[in-house]
Order: sequence, then structure tokens, then C-alpha cells
Amino acid sequence: MNWSLLSNSLAVGAAATLLAVTAGFWVALLALSCERRIRLVLVGCGIMVLALPPFLVANTWLHYLGLNGAWRSALPLHILTLPGTAGVLALLLWPITFLLVLGSWRQLHPAQLESDPAVRGTHLLRALLLPHARAALARAALITFVLALNNFTVPALLQTKVLPAEMWIRYNTELNPGAALRLSLPLIAGPLLLLWLLRPRAVPWKHTLRALPAAAVRRQLGAPWILLAAGVAAPLGALSLALPLGQILTAPRTWTELPLALGAAGASLWYSFLYASLAATTSVVFSFLAWRGIAQGIAWSLFLLPGMILGVGLTALLNASWTSLLYQTPALALLGLTLRYLAVPAGVLSSEARRLDPALADDSQLLGLNLWQRLRHLYWPAMAGPGLMAWYCVYLLCLWDVETILLLIPPGGDSAALRVFNLLHAGYSAQVNALCLALLGLGLAPLLVMLTVSRLGRGWLPSLASRWLAPALAAIVCAGCTPAPAGKAARLSGRFFSQAQVIATRGAGVAEVNKPRSVTVDSDFNLYVVDMTGRVQKFSPAGLFLTSWQMEQTDLGRPKGLGVDREGLVVVNEPHYSRINHFSPGGGLVTRWGNHGTNGGQLAFPRAVAVNSRNEIYLSEYGLVERVQRFSARGERWLGAFGSAGSGPGQLNRAEGLCIDARDRVYVADSCNHRIQVFSATGEFLHAYGSPGTGTGQLSYPYDICVDALGFQFVCEFGNSRIQVFDPDGRPVEIIGGPGSAPGRFNNPWGVALDPAGNLYVADALNHRVQKLIRREPLSPAPAPPSPPATAPGA
Repeated sequence: MNWSLLSNSLAVGAAATLLAVTAGFWVALLALSCERRIRLVLVGCGIMVLALPPFLVANTWLHYLGLNGAWRSALPLHILTLPGTAGVLALLLWPITFLLVLGSWRQLHPAQLESDPAVRGTHLLRALLLPHARAALARAALITFVLALNNFTVPALLQTKVLPAEMWIRYNTELNPGAALRLSLPLIAGPLLLLWLLRPRAVPWKHTLRALPAAAVRRQLGAPWILLAAGVAAPLGALSLALPLGQILTAPRTWTELPLALGAAGASLWYSFLYASLAATTSVVFSFLAWRGIAQGIAWSLFLLPGMILGVGLTALLNASWTSLLYQTPALALLGLTLRYLAVPAGVLSSEARRLDPALADDSQLLGLNLWQRLRHLYWPAMAGPGLMAWYCVYLLCLWDVETILLLIPPGGDSAALRVFNLLHAGYSAQVNALCLALLGLGLAPLLVMLTVSRLGRGWLPSLASRWLAPALAAIVCAGCTPAPAGKAARLSGRFFSQAQVIATRGAGVAEVNKPRSVTVDSDFNLYVVDMTGRVQKFSPAGLFLTSWQMEQTDLGRPKGLGVDREGLVVVNEPHYSRINHFSPGGGLVTRWGNHGTNGGQLAFPRAVAVNSRNEIYLSEYGLVERVQRFSARGERWLGAFGSAGSGPGQLNRAEGLCIDARDRVYVADSCNHRIQVFSATGEFLHAYGSPGTGTGQLSYPYDICVDALGFQFVCEFGNSRIQVFDPDGRPVEIIGGPGSAPGRFNNPWGVALDPAGNLYVADALNHRVQKLIRREPLSPAPAPPSPPATAPGA
């Protein structure tokens, strides 16, 4: 157990909970004292804060108070700290307390306030408001603490080391579910203990027909308390809502990137809505129909369970032949989200049902009403409003969820939040902001729809659910159905390749890979693969393991970018360390070069490497700079650079893959501009092709490219999970594969490489394998398969 990370997690969770609960209570107090219109504005602002993508809020504060933040010179505040992380989480989570506490106070009868006009100020808070809100505060504190404790996206962005991030590393890079489970035990035991200690005790308040008069609340509460509440609410609203929205809406690059992001990520937005809406609907309908039988302890335990552990458990449980119709379909993600957040509607609806007068239930039985009639005429009128709000809360939680569905998403079924999560590690902030803006609209859309159709009557929601829920559930199961893996090889029917062979399987051992990131092939047809374990593995032309070596440092990040120079040395790029390594074919380090910076000859997050006929090395970079640099064979001399940030001809937006053809022309996978750009050897722009989308000739996040001896270009599309072939003039010729797990299909591929015979190797990242596509007509004879020596790993 890493006690340092555990203490960090508990400190962040406790501080965020204290700040969020305190702030939410004061905003609820202000709302209680306001007239209806102002109260609705405050409620709307709280809902909008919940609707903000966490990535957007974290990126906003990085923009202002990060290492190079716009306010760093004026404010001596550092956001990349434990207090900074807790503060950002509190800004995201305070509306939970606000809405729950305000809802509990709305159940007070005016007579309880007017019975003793002498009870004012502090006495009113202590004698009436706080006792009535105690259960809501406990529930809000528990929910906030769990969400803050299990969140690893915001701490990861703010570079705060917490236990959930370490759990993810153990599973994602080491494929060690046992270690991840052991690390998660404190994150499970602690919240469960709090759940028992802070279990809400029902208070027998009855629903009222009219709310507390705002004027009476203001009169008895007193101006000092109202001014204090307003003094908390005003800056809180500015920091948690106005600032993030203002930053994203006023940034010109957000609107420039929005059409590109929507064009490339339209399917992921649809899947986000589908997952969130159906999981919310399923959980609410189930809770309404079976609230008496739901074991609250089990439901809350699943909610308190770290989402990644729930994903690991479902994957292990349902990865079997008898669950083939469910496994690797969107239905598995839907199941995970429903189980994770079932406690929210179950708790709300069971609490509302217990508030009903027991005499009404007795009378309904005496009248001979059956169960359906009691649900329809007795429970539904009382539970419809709270159920609708519970639906919306679950919808928002599912919309931003990453950790629960990270392991459950099928090939081609990425949600927009997961797409943002992937881009955050290696993406341009404007592209992330554009997707966050689209997600924000998706989060607010159901609220606007509910407000619009609310005048149709209370019966519209059950009618809608009964009419559309079942078909939608069937559609989501069928939409993502993918064929089961059909063995180690499969025949292909395309023009270029006849067969797809699988090299390596998932794992961290010999001849196993975990999320392979880059591939390259030497002149002897040997394959080199680098993956998330930080290893470089070497395979023979027949796919047999030969040797491997481990990179020395991986704390900051793993290597990405492979090449082979004219001397036969393997070039390994380390983006997070701003350095380039040259290894012998057996793994011995020959030379290392590079220093961090943005000047010519310095490296700032180098991403891909390519070598021309003169043994000159080209490196693509993005982030602090958007460019391609050219160096002599081992980096001794800087030979120039080309490219700048933007979307115009010759400009780059997250330059990923690089390739050089037989005429030394440079091909750049301009991923966030969703195109391929072609340059001369010295960097003059020649032409470009591609646009965002899923059609023929369109691209979605092209991550790599390679060109064969005939000039055909093979583009690896991360976003569309396919390989697209273009002719020497940049015209589309063929689409190979698509989302799936069978041989010949792909799941977010990261890299491609060609051997001298024209066989294509694909780093099929999220299928955790490398695929070799066999050329129908080899461009050159393949070498005879050698008898590989039994070289030990790491030699």
C-alpha cells in the first residue's frame, strides 16, 4: 500500500467535501430567502455547474494558474497542488449539497416558520433549518466525498498524485488487476464506513402544498445571514460557472476547432447521449418499480466502488462464451453505468415513497387497487418530480464518466468524454475545449427538453419510457455487436492485402503487448514494437519473439515513436523526456541526444520520427510548438524546421505520424486538423488531403502514415478505427477494417509500418495486439524465416 498516495487521496477528498458542502449550504440558504424567479436562476446556475465537463474546468484553471498561466504573475497561487486540486473539485461538486439541502427545506410547512416569530437569525438556523437539512447534508457529504475520492481525471490534469491514478497505472500499464484491487480497498472501506456512520435517518416531514414565503424567511433570518450567503454565492458562481464558460466561449480557437471536432467525433457524441440517457432511464425505471425490494446497501456499495474496479469486475465476469451477445457491445457499458449510479435514484425514490402518508397506502389496498394502479395513481404523482431530477443527475454523472466505462467500451463505441480523456494526454487544448463545448450542450439539452414538454402533463414521461425504452435498449445492444475474435488470422477481400495475422497477445510478458503505441520494421523484415509497459520488443518476420529491452525512465511517460536509420539502428523517441535514443538491433544503447526547449534544435514533446535517404532525422512536435524539425544522423546538427500552429496550408495542429517516401517528400499526419500534409525535403508545403468525417476520403484523428515503394499511402485513423489507402495523388482508394476485435478489424490503432515487401503492420492499441496484413503481390521477396535464438527478455 502506498500510504503517501492514500493520504493524498483522503486529503483531497476531505478538503473538497468540506469546501463543497459549506459552499452549497450557503447558496441553498440564499435561494430559500429569494423569490421564485431568483431561486430558479440559482437552481439553473447550479445545474449548469454540474453540467460543465470536469476537463473544461480543470483546463480553465490550468490556463489561468498553471505553470505558464495568464494570472501567475499577478496572483501568487499555484494550482498544481493538493489544495488546488481540492478547490477545483469543490467548484465542480458544490451544487450537489445546494440542490439536496434546498430540496429538504422546500418540504417545510409555512406554519413551522410562522409558529414562533421570535425565532430569528442564529436560533432559526439551529432550531429549524439545520435539523431539517441534517439528512440532506449527510447524503450530500457522502456523495461529494466519494466522487472527489474516486476522481482521477482532475488530479491527473493538475499533476496531483492520488491513489486512483496509481490504480489505473497498475492495471493499464502492468495489467495487474490484483494489485489494483488491493490498492482500491481503502477507497472502498472508507466510504462504506462513512455510509454507516452518516446513514440518513428519515425525518417524518410531510409534503406541503405551498413553499415557505421568501419574505418570511428574509424577515426571520435577518440581513446579516443573507448578506453572508450572498457573499459566498456571488464569487462561487463567478469562479465555478462564469470563468470556465467565459474562457471557452471567448477563445477564438474554440470556435475554429469546433467544426473539425464535431466532424470527427459525431459518433462519440451520439454514444455519449445514448449511454447517459439509457443508463439514467434504466436506473430510474428500475428504482421506481422495485424501490421496496432494492437493497440500498448493495446499491450504495456499487456507487462507492471505484469505477475502474467495477469495470475490471464486469470484464472478468462477462468475458465468457455464454455472454457473447453482451460482451464487447455498448450494452456492457450501459450495464456498468446503471450499476454504478443506481443508488442515486434508488435512494431518492425510496425516500420520497416513505414520506407518503401510510394511511393513503392502506386506503388504496382497501379500495382493491392492484400494484400497477397504486404505482400509477399513488406513488407516481409524489415521485415524478424527484425521479426526474434523479434522472438528470444520473444522466450528467454518466455523461462525464470515464473510469467506469474505460474498460467496457467496445471497439468503435467511444464516448465523447473518453475521446477527450485520450486527447488530454496528447491533444491540443483548443480541440479539447471544442469537444467540451459540445458535451456541455449535450448536458443541457435534456433539461431544456424537460422544461419544454413539462406542460404536456405528468403522463408524458412514463409514456415515453414505455414506448421508446425497450426499442432503444435493443438498439444499443445490436448497434455495437461485433464478431468474436476468429482466431489468429483471417482472410481479407481488399485490393492490397490477402490476410490479417495477429502478432502478440495482451499482457506484460514475453511476446505480449499492452496498448502498443508505435511499430517499425528494419531491412531484414524484423518488427519492433513499443507499448505502455515502456518496453521495445523485437519479432522475427514470422512473428516469433526475438528479444526486448526496457526503457530506463517511464515515470513521466512512455516512449512513442519508432524508426530505423540507415545504419540499422533502432530510433526510439521519448516525448516526455525530450530525447532521442539510438539502439542496436539487440537493444544496446548506442547514443542519446536532445534537450528540452522551443528554440531551433531543442525538443518540446517530440512525437514521431522518420529518416530520409541521407540518414537525416525528422521529428514532429506539438503542444508548446507545432512543427517538424530536421537533424543530422545522430542529432549533431540542426538542419531546419517547418510548420506552425494553425489550420492553414503548412500549419499543424497536433502533428502525430511522420513518413518519408522514396523521393524524400515528408508526409505529416496532422491529426487534429484531420488531414495529411505533404512537404518537400526542406519543408516547402506541397499539398494536403482529408477532412473530418467518417466517409471515404475523410479522416478522424489520423495518427500515423506510411508510404510504399509505389507511392500508395496507408493512413492509420485513430478516431475511425480503420486504415485508409490513398493513391500517389492523394485520392482515396480503399478502406481497410473498421471498429472490431476480429483479425482485420481495429480498436483505436496508433501506428503503422511497412516492411520491404509491402506488408503492413498495425499497432492495434486497444485490442492490445499488432496485426500484420499480408500483401497480395509482394513488392520484394520476403526473407526465409530464420531459426530465432532463444534470447532472454531484456538482452
